[in-house]
Amino acid sequence: MSAYKIASMSGPCQSRTQQKGMATKGHRTHKDVSILFPSLMFLCFFVAVPFIDALSQAPAGTVLEGVFSEVQAKRGQAAYSENCGGCHGGDLEGISAPELKGNHFLERWREDMLDTIYTYIRENMPLGRAPDAPRIPDNEYVDILSHILKVNGYRTGESDLTLDLLEKIMLVGKNGPQPVPDGSLVLTVGCLSQARDGVWILFSATEPARARRSTTSTPAELNASSQKRLGTLIFRLADLEAVPDFAPDSHKGHKIQAKGYLTRQPGAERISLSSMAVLDSMCGQ
Repeated sequence: MSAYKIASMSGPCQSRTQQKGMATKGHRTHKDVSILFPSLMFLCFFVAVPFIDALSQAPAGTVLEGVFSEVQAKRGQAAYSENCGGCHGGDLEGISAPELKGNHFLERWREDMLDTIYTYIRENMPLGRAPDAPRIPDNEYVDILSHILKVNGYRTGESDLTLDLLEKIMLVGKNGPQPVPDGSLVLTVGCLSQARDGVWILFSATEPARARRSTTSTPAELNASSQKRLGTLIFRLADLEAVPDFAPDSHKGHKIQAKGYLTRQPGAERISLSSMAVLDSMCGQ
């Protein structure tokens, strides 16, 4: 299920030829058209806004588009062998550390931006590094990431992968973007309510996206969630009592950002909550 719904550009936003045909058929005068035109422009704008909004939320690209070069991947292979191969294996098969290729690796990281993987590697690897050991340059970590992508079968392109592009490129499987995997830490936005059986739910919820922090949200993250259009999903909310300083009865019908661990179960999908944030006291958009 796609997280983005692009509005149709048909209807009032018709071509000039179509508008001319309508005017001819109805014998409209220039005065009629001058009155009608502003209304049509308003309707075109009204229809176009969701379309533009969907595009602005979409990731800039994916790893399927050839986001690193062959030369960079070769540099990354050398840096990987020196700094990572002893634990993760020469072929990324995993020895004393997890494998960095195949389905297990992909399920751990897919549907997230490359800067999440990069940041994790940069802050935690090599494991057991001495505090006074020379730091690996940032661009070398990017090279290592490009080598990992190459071994996982992603094609090369003409240009190097650079630091400024990491937050704009999503890691996806060979079939392109998919719903996030079961068990992922996710973020979704929806309307809080309580079902007849007393279970708290989030309805009109958006497709869950990967979350990076389980209990806190940055101002930028909250602002982005506030701007999200509501979706069509329903999630049961588990472990609501574990969320500190949140009284659900006070926020019925409010627009909420929910974070937690996703359980995909047909007809009873749920999120085991780690945090809740009120975005708006109204939930109409």
